[in-house]
Amino acid sequence: MTAYLDERTYGILDELARIAKQRNSTSAALALAWVQSRPAVTSTIIGARRIDQLDQNLAALDLTLASEEVAALDKLSAPTLNFPANFLKSAAAFMHAGATVNGEGSAVWPLLPKNDAERY
Repeated sequence: MTAYLDERTYGILDELARIAKQRNSTSAALALAWVQSRPAVTSTIIGARRIDQLDQNLAALDLTLASEEVAALDKLSAPTLNFPANFLKSAAAFMHAGATVNGEGSAVWPLLPKNDAERY
C-alpha cells in the first residue's frame, strides 16, 4: 500500500481536504461525492466500521460538487498512460484523413500525398 503514497497521492488528498474545508464537510464525504459524480459510476461501495464513518460516507449523498471542484480533482487524478495512448490521440489523422467518423472529426495528416503523382 505504501507504494501508492507518493506526491501525486498527497496532492489529491490535499485538494480533497482543501475543498472539504471550504464546504464545511469531510474529505471522505467529498471523495465519495466526487466518485459518485463520474458518468460511469452507478453505485459506490463504502467501508465504514464506525457510526461516525457511516455518517461521513452518507453525507456524500447531500454534496453536489461544482464543476471547477470536479475539474481540479480530475486534473490531479488523471492517469499517466504509456504507449499507445499518446499515439491514439493522433491516430484519427492517419485513419480518417479529415473525415468525420461517428461524430468525431479528424485532421488531415500533413504528410499525406495530395495527389497520385506524390504517392508514386
